[in-house]
Order: sequence, then C-alpha cells, then structure tokens
Amino acid sequence: MPIILLLILVATPASLLAQVNNGAGVSIATNSQYQQKAVLDGSGGAIIVWSDIRSGQHNIFAQRISASGVALWGALSGIPVCTVPGEQYTPDIVSDGAGGAIVTWRDDRMGADIYAQRLSPQGVPQWTVNGVPMCKAASEQREPVIASDGSGGAIVAWIDFRNSTYWRIFAQRISAAGDVQWSTDGVPLAAPNGHALGGHTIVSDGSGGAIVAWSDDRTGSTNVYAQRLSASGVPQWNLDGLEVCIAPSSQDAPRATPDDAGGTIVCWMDHRDGPSNIYAQRITGAGVTGWSSNGVAVLAASQLGGGAARIASNGSGGAIVVWNDLRNGAADIFAQQISSDGVPQWTANGVGMSTRDGTQFSPSITGDGVGGAIVAWVDELFATSYDIYVQRIDAKGSSLWGEWS
Repeated sequence: MPIILLLILVATPASLLAQVNNGAGVSIATNSQYQQKAVLDGSGGAIIVWSDIRSGQHNIFAQRISASGVALWGALSGIPVCTVPGEQYTPDIVSDGAGGAIVTWRDDRMGADIYAQRLSPQGVPQWTVNGVPMCKAASEQREPVIASDGSGGAIVAWIDFRNSTYWRIFAQRISAAGDVQWSTDGVPLAAPNGHALGGHTIVSDGSGGAIVAWSDDRTGSTNVYAQRLSASGVPQWNLDGLEVCIAPSSQDAPRATPDDAGGTIVCWMDHRDGPSNIYAQRITGAGVTGWSSNGVAVLAASQLGGGAARIASNGSGGAIVVWNDLRNGAADIFAQQISSDGVPQWTANGVGMSTRDGTQFSPSITGDGVGGAIVAWVDELFATSYDIYVQRIDAKGSSLWGEWS
C-alpha cells in the first residue's frame, strides 16, 4: 500500500493550513516512500526529497508543492533524482537560492558513496544524470548532511570509514555548476584522533563555508565536537576539532542553527546529570564558546523522550529548542528559548506545545521570522494511526494556533 508523505508548509498562513490540515499528497506511487526532507522554495511552497522503493530498490525522488498545496512535479508520483541500479538512501536537501534545490544522498551503485544533484524550479536535473559524485573513497561513506554555500552551490558533510579503523567526518563543496571545489573525495574536519559516531549536523557560516558538529568517542566517552571550514575547505578551528562539550558521561545527537553572526548554536542530548537532558552552547565564528563551559541546561529534568532535540534561530542571536518529553507519562512536545547570552527565557524546563492524550513525537522546527517558531510533529492522538500536527509559538512561549493545530 502506498505511503502518502505529509507536508506542513511552514510559510503558509494559518487560514490555509486549516483547509489542508490533513496534508498535501507528495507521492502516492506504489510501495513505500520515506526518509523525506523538505526545504522552502522561496515562493511560499516547498521542495521535498525522499527515498523511494516503487521499483523494488531504493531510489531518490523529489516533488515541489505550491503555496496552495498543489503538486507541481510529476503529478502525485514526483520526479526521479537518481534511479541508477544500486540503492540510494538518506537524502538531504537545501535551497539553491534560485527557486530550485540541491539534493545529496548515500549511493551504493559502486560501493557506499556520496552523490548530489541540483534541481531547477521546474524539476529538471541540472548536473550529470543520476548525480555528481562528492566522494568515492574506499570503504563506506554515509549519512550526508547539506548546507548552502551562499553562491548557488552547497557544502556536504558525511561520516567516512576510509581508513577501515574508525569513522571520521569529511566534507566537500560543490559549485552551482556541479563542480567539486575541494580535494578529491573531500577534506577531513578533524585530525586522525577524531572518532566520529554520526548524528552530525551542518550549518552555513555566512561566508561561503560551513560549521559541522558531531558526536565523538576519542576519549572513551561520547562528547560533542565542531569544526568550521572556510569557503576553500580549510579548517578554521583546532586541528582535532573544537571541544563543544566534554562533560562526564556522554553527550550525543548534536543539532545546530546559525547564530546570525557567523557562528552557531549547538544543542545535544546530555547524560551528565541523569538519563537524558538537553544542553546547548554558542560558538562564535572564531571558534570561541560563548556560554558556560560544557554548555547551559535547556532541559535538566531527565524527562527527554526518544530522538534528538531540534533547534532553530530566534533571529536575535539566540535559539528555540524543541523535544519529546516524558514528564507526563506519554511523550509530549516541549520547547525552550535560549537568549543570545545563554539564559533560558521561558518556564524552567520548557513550555508544553502539545500535552494532550496520546503520544506526540519526532518534532521539527523552523523560525517564524518574528522571534517565534513553527513546530510540526507526529501525533498518535487517536491510537489507531499517526497524523501530522503543527503549532506556532511566539517569542514569549505562548502557542498561537489553538488546539486543532
């Protein structure tokens, strides 16, 4: 039975969301479509990419949805991005700044490599059919993440096992024309001391480069490290990566957002004080941590549910963090705002965005441009199926869209 991907157009007015709150069809092709990612198209709509097994193997497909919820590419089947024999997984997507998008994915056509493709606003591939190789190094590369380079191209980071001893983080820049810009098969973000565990995240630095954060067990426990790469692919911080958090116990699943000043704010799951809390740290473009050593507590009540926290800029040098929370028994959605100087702004341990019966999980977040955020999540309200719900929260932590959202 086909799976219908549900899209919440976060730039769409609430009045329109009320009309399409059961979701707009992105693909209803045979077999399953999943691992979806979306990016705004600059015209009130979005471009979505996913892994698709309609042919019996995993391929990459994409769809564009207008601001009114109409599928623009390939009716309700989407368009192929990569259908070469072999398997393609875990796509990620970023805007190209011109109404189209750049997509990256893991590709097993000749091993486990990283490929990318640019799509025009009309859904026409702009580069080599079935994608341009970003990395074809020996052994395995996987879990690519992508950020804009600000010039119509992108920077992609992934975890890499080319030395067959431990995983490391590598990255590659690709131009708007589809030409790789850095060393063949990418540049490492940390010297050989790094032992990356995945869960990595990437954001643009606003100067043609990018900042990547990842979890790393080089010391025997899992901690969070980060690195900034210049537009030419040169590491800007410590050769082994910047220590974001090396507190006792373990820290993992980092997520990052730009701080609107050339740096980043990173949040992560933290186990120093209990099963699962959330901490955050601001890092300047020069690689200086701006808040307390090893971060400030966003959630310190050991109530974090499954999955990573998510983060978005508040437009004022701070951020809003959202997560699954078990303080009421079943999983709910909670959020907290952190100011530019690292001070929580709302109720201690966050405010509830959805605390009704049933289970709510897998939140995603985007800033709303006026100091608040729009959050979407999967909701098991009726105990028989999963639905997608959305809520907007303002800069004071108040929900704006009512119980139906």
